[in-house]
This record gives sequence, C-alpha cells and structure tokens, in this order.
Amino acid sequence: MAADKPSLEKQLEDYRFALSKVSHEVRNPVTLINSYLQLLEKDHPELKQNELWSDITEEMLFLRRLLDDLSCYNNTFRCQFSATEMSPFLLKLSESVYLLFPDSPISYQISVPENLPTLSVDPLKLNQALTNLLRNSFESAAQSVSFSVVEKQDCLQIDIINDGASISKEQQTEFFKPFVTTKPNGTGLGLPIARGIIEAHHGSIAFLFPEETSDSKNTPDNPDKSGTLLNHMSGSHLRIVLPLC
Repeated sequence: MAADKPSLEKQLEDYRFALSKVSHEVRNPVTLINSYLQLLEKDHPELKQNELWSDITEEMLFLRRLLDDLSCYNNTFRCQFSATEMSPFLLKLSESVYLLFPDSPISYQISVPENLPTLSVDPLKLNQALTNLLRNSFESAAQSVSFSVVEKQDCLQIDIINDGASISKEQQTEFFKPFVTTKPNGTGLGLPIARGIIEAHHGSIAFLFPEETSDSKNTPDNPDKSGTLLNHMSGSHLRIVLPLC
C-alpha cells in the first residue's frame, strides 16, 4: 500500500505545477488591466489627482510584485551552477546593496576575506537571496548593519546582523513560512525565497540569538572568533552556511 502513495517529490512537483498554472492564469488579466490603466491615465491625466486612482495603481503594483515573487518562490530549486570566485562575488554583492540606500544614515560594516575558495553556485540566484536578506536588514536596522564571511573547515559562514527590532524564537520559524510578513506592503515571500535558494545550494539559513554565538558582546572593533561583527543583544542575526563541496 505504501508504494501506492505519491512520493514527497511527486507531491512537490504537483504543487509547483499548480502554483505555476495559477500564477500564469492570473498574470494575463493583471497585465491587461495594467495596460488599460495606463491608457486611461494617458487619456485622462486628471485621474492622477484622484486619491482612489493612486490607491488603485499602488494595489496593482503590489499584485504584480506578488506574482513575480510567486514565480521566484516556485523556481528556487532550479539553479544553473557555475564555478564562482566567492571573494569578489560576495564583496561586490555586499557593496552594491549599499547603493540601494544612498542616503541612509545606517552604519554598514563589511568583512569579506580575499582568499575565499571558488564554489559551484548559481551566482544570479545567490545574489538575489543575499541581496534580499541585506535589504531586509537595512530596512529593519536602527543604526547598524554588518555583513561578514568566514571560511570554516567545510563551509562558508555568512552572518548578516542589524540592531533593529529583535526577533523572538517564536517568530523565527514563522518568518520562513510563505506569506508571513510584518511589512505593510510586503508579500511575505522574501525569506522563503532566500531559504529555497540557499537550500538548493545544499546550505542552511537560520536566525541566531546571543546565547548561540561565541561572544554576544563583540563589537566592530573586536569581532568574535567566528568573524561576526556587532553587538546583537538587540536586533536580528541571520547565519547562512554554504558547503565547500
């Protein structure tokens, strides 16, 4: 009887197919409606002064972003791996995120060693995952964000820390579930997408807490033995682990 039950892999495949079909069927009318709205605005520019029109365009933008995120979420497991030098890749990624917040008063510390190994990764998707995590950290931070990388015996350890609102242990698992968000205009898919991409690289991602690190009193001038920066007695600490092989 057990052999008659669909495997977990088959169930996931069916789920992804259903999600893909629904997203496709919804996207077509959404694209048409958006085109009609643009034509209306062109013929009736006075609509821009109407508060309801502004609300409609904002909701349409959210719907399109939701469909894009659903597509990303449904395809996190599809990766195109290539040999990637991790030092320049991670340094460029971490520095480019700061350009998203050019006027931000947030203090941003980056620690990426020059001699990291070359790994087989999907650079586009890994960039997407880490950029989203850093963007979230900037949006949540009060004064400071750090991005640090350390090579361990069998993995790369990436820590992203901010000093914003703390994440409770109860919240940490909820935030990795689809559609869970605290942002007014968030889709709740950012963390699930990031986790899917990292797990597709046979890695892991988790929130850490002060008691789970080697030194909860570390500072930018005195990083702990793991290379982690910042005192995160408050705020959030994400650790991403990527295997070396």
